[in-house]
Amino acid sequence: MLIGITGPSGAGKGCVAAYFARRGFAVIDADRIAREVVMPGQPALARLSEQFGGEIIRPDGTLDRRLLAQRAFSSEQGTEALNGILLGEICQRMTALAGQYGKEGKNCLFDAPLLIEAGLSDRCSASIAVIAPVEVRKARLMQRDGLTGQEISNRLSRQHSDEFYISHSDYTIFNDGDLDRLRKQAESICDRLLQQS
Repeated sequence: MLIGITGPSGAGKGCVAAYFARRGFAVIDADRIAREVVMPGQPALARLSEQFGGEIIRPDGTLDRRLLAQRAFSSEQGTEALNGILLGEICQRMTALAGQYGKEGKNCLFDAPLLIEAGLSDRCSASIAVIAPVEVRKARLMQRDGLTGQEISNRLSRQHSDEFYISHSDYTIFNDGDLDRLRKQAESICDRLLQQS
């Protein structure tokens, strides 16, 4: 079984994915793979440098992710260019990993903010949207990533509404910050999915 989790930044997708991992799912994290494809020497890093300027590469050859985000999320065109460079390779790697886990008889989970836009949801048995109030998400992003209010606003302005995620998913988890309530929702959906498999 292959399940997809999506939703806006700071909604709590990682917490839900961690719960599914405890239930035996192999979690394939799009953000982790996105970091791998921009390591020094990777073709995507050179393409990002061409698109967004050489300053996004630090003297040690690594990507300055914060500077890239500032430039990419400052306009719709920038966001589209970023996705155009990274999405295809990320999807290829995620699909290949799912194939490997499938051969081992493991259930898999795609944890991917762009699950729907990348077409990965079409490969999934079911998809789950994780939604949270915008103020909760902003507070999490400020604490987790150390972003400024303006950086967070730029990033969130490039993401879809809650209704988009809900309407394109089979299940929705509402995360208001109560971890016990979050766990119970994830547990209920996971139980249902495992019963259906």
